[in-house]
Amino acid sequence: MSDRVGLTCRPFTPSSASSNNEADTRERPYECPTCKKHFSRSDVLFRHCKGHAQNALNRLSNSQQNQQQAQHGVDDKQTPHPATSQGEAGAGPGPGLGPGPGPGPERTPQSQQDPSLSPLSRRRESQQLQPANGEGAQNSIPSPASQARHSSLNHHASPNDSRIEALINAAQHLGTPSDVPWRSPSPINIQAENDRFMNRNHDNMPPPIDPAIDMLSFSPQGHVSSLDQWAFELVQSNHPLPNRTPADALQTWLFPLDGDLLASNPHHMAIDHFENDPFRNGGDNQASPSDSSVSIASRIPRERFARVESCWPSRSRKPSRLMPTLWQSLAQCDCSNILSEIHPGAIETPISERERRNSRWGLDEECRDMLQGALNSAPQAASLRSESYGDTASSSGDAGASPGGEGVRFPPAEILDIALEMYLYYYHPTLPIIHIPTFSAKNAPRPLLLCMCLIGLSILGTAGASKFVSKTFPVVLQMVTAEVQSLSTRDLPPQKQMRIMATGLLALNLASITGRKSRISQAEKLYNDLIAAAQNHGLFSANESATPESYLDEMLDIEARWKAWCRIECAKRIIFGLLEADCWYAAYLSTSPMIRPESVQILPPSEYNLYHANSATKWFHLVQRGVRVTSNRITPSYLPTPGLKLDSSTLRSLLTLFLLRVYESNDRLANIGGSHKHLEPWRVYAEDSRSRELIPLLINLSSSSIDALRTADLNSAVLWHASCMMLGANTRYFELAAGRAGPGPAVAALEDISAWSHTPSARRSVLHAAHIFKLLFDRKVSDIVNPHSVVALFQAALVLGLYIFTIPPSTSCGINDNCIELLDLVDWSGVGQVGLIDTPRSPGAPLGFGDNSVINFIRNGGPFSITGIALEGGYLAARRTLLHCADLMDGMGRWKSRTFSQILHIMSDDLTETDGPDSDEA
Repeated sequence: MSDRVGLTCRPFTPSSASSNNEADTRERPYECPTCKKHFSRSDVLFRHCKGHAQNALNRLSNSQQNQQQAQHGVDDKQTPHPATSQGEAGAGPGPGLGPGPGPGPERTPQSQQDPSLSPLSRRRESQQLQPANGEGAQNSIPSPASQARHSSLNHHASPNDSRIEALINAAQHLGTPSDVPWRSPSPINIQAENDRFMNRNHDNMPPPIDPAIDMLSFSPQGHVSSLDQWAFELVQSNHPLPNRTPADALQTWLFPLDGDLLASNPHHMAIDHFENDPFRNGGDNQASPSDSSVSIASRIPRERFARVESCWPSRSRKPSRLMPTLWQSLAQCDCSNILSEIHPGAIETPISERERRNSRWGLDEECRDMLQGALNSAPQAASLRSESYGDTASSSGDAGASPGGEGVRFPPAEILDIALEMYLYYYHPTLPIIHIPTFSAKNAPRPLLLCMCLIGLSILGTAGASKFVSKTFPVVLQMVTAEVQSLSTRDLPPQKQMRIMATGLLALNLASITGRKSRISQAEKLYNDLIAAAQNHGLFSANESATPESYLDEMLDIEARWKAWCRIECAKRIIFGLLEADCWYAAYLSTSPMIRPESVQILPPSEYNLYHANSATKWFHLVQRGVRVTSNRITPSYLPTPGLKLDSSTLRSLLTLFLLRVYESNDRLANIGGSHKHLEPWRVYAEDSRSRELIPLLINLSSSSIDALRTADLNSAVLWHASCMMLGANTRYFELAAGRAGPGPAVAALEDISAWSHTPSARRSVLHAAHIFKLLFDRKVSDIVNPHSVVALFQAALVLGLYIFTIPPSTSCGINDNCIELLDLVDWSGVGQVGLIDTPRSPGAPLGFGDNSVINFIRNGGPFSITGIALEGGYLAARRTLLHCADLMDGMGRWKSRTFSQILHIMSDDLTETDGPDSDEA
């Protein structure tokens, strides 16, 4: 009978399908059940099956006409195919139904064929009306119409017809409810192909291949039992996803999801719809998108967010910027001193005054052992342990001899305590970052305490101390560098970050106070990392945060407010110390500072005595007496109010910012103009919009704070003179003339300086250089000289010595001559800008031009003397000046600036200096 309906292909059975291995199934995902052709897409297979159905319907129509003429009135007997339906309840008809000989269970009366019904729909209806397993026999006599449909179906239906109907039934079953508008699962399914089968509006459907195809009867929507088991198994073999229902599987097979479409067309990006999809939700669309009980995020699969995340590059895990919350974090911190490290669970026990007198700042044997253990565990210590600090302390507290023979003893606790005392008495005033009243050596971080002790041993200056510093410095430097590098990778608490920066700052100062070339070269990487980390955290941008007073005013308890103020003040001093370190290294390395001056805004430190008040009561009394707790934010363009005297801390901070601008401008403008201009930097500044305001700023500072420059901080006065000297003399040329780059550049620089020495700028710079020497020579025993003043003295010695060396030797200073003493006091407010601007034709008081001897010397030159001794130009007078400056430098600050003094001794051809410039011995 299959030949009569035109279905000549071998019928498909589940057994034959199951005989295929899994590899064939993967390679041939879509197979026609009639002709066994394979297709890569389900929609192509669907149209192919409809073609089979059309051919079958055409043949069946011709066959029915012949049968009605030849066999009219004869009852046909139908025998079921041996392979009966294998589908259980809920699975639909099996694949084994078909024509064949054999006795039938029941004789159905013949009826007239209804031409309006297709054979497939008649077979479908007969299956729904026929009782199963003998149930409902009392209703087994059908109506005439149903008998006709049943007879026609059983007579002509084949297994291939059931496959075709299964596909069409699946399409009908997967249709959307009538009250929900159709949405394609993907924008690829545009209304060209699939809408012909899925759109329920018959007015919009194109005409079918055969009108009878529209008369096919399908099971109700959502009724899973109407699905063919063959189709479900076929889809499951190609889409082995868990918990798939036949409806889900067939929908995916007939209308692929976005993932399948992307796999077949990787160049197309599918767009998922955010609305509830009736296909994916099993037709349950009761929850409305506007329902408030449904979360917006619950409508989107979580894996979709992961896919979107993978499209962007991963964000770098940089620590958060420190400055915006620094003051608030320090004000609310629990510790008393941000330079103390209290381990979790430990109770902070500040050292009392009595304990401080008896226990030497808290540095006892236990603290010494911890310092030695920190050195021994350092990465570089393995190579040095045998010759330096691999020893252990004896029972008497003295360090035992190292096993390396000529080793270096680790100092006993008494020596370390003396070194810490030397640091606090002699070096701390130059860099007062330690809050002494709340400081304890036992609570201090090991690297920080090691740096403090090494600075103290350098000041102590004995042979053993100097040798220990030389051997230990590389290890400590590596420890500190590793900590500073962690600032860019770890998000640490603010107080911990400030501790690390304070440790790095002390390590840089340890390298700079001796002036040794080797140590400064080793510390250059630490200098770059530390300043870069400070800039990245915005420490030089005080405008990014609210003022500290806004957090302190909220505290009513005096003790809590005092400790919070001390923590904030310590951080302010660390930030200012970083600025000073950048200035020092820019001068020593003859390069531009790392900090960009135009972006700097800082809060100057408060007064020294207020920071060192040893109790909250004394601190509060000083505040009540008028000592300023707060400070105004300053920038490198800060212009003080005329007549307003600046306190020493603000003046020193402002001068440091000005000096920072001088170094930056000299480096940035180095290639502009000729050498004659560069030897007088103010000429280049006057043509640069970013630097031309430096001259009036410095001059105005002298007129508004002239009394403070005479009587206040020694180092601030030296710094002001050094800044003014550098406006009229480019110190880089003087370093080249001294031999910094070798003989060739030295000869050219000396020729340029010889021409420069005849200018008013040169004579004004010589006056400032002489006053730097006078201020440091006349200092009191109690005055502390910082390393920046040592650099200023070295630069002043070069300017003064090379000026004397290059001027004509005929200049003499007679009794009746108008001879000027370079070390006499000068009213700088009256001098004004003389020597730093071109002389006007008619002098006027506002510009600072008068008829005194100082202004006459600057404008016209003439004989001069130093300490009453008239100096003529030439080598002998220059040599005498250089030796005086070198001797003064060697006696300053309880440490030796070896590199600078060594250069001056070499320039003066002094044979008494026998040590090399980079000797590590004392």
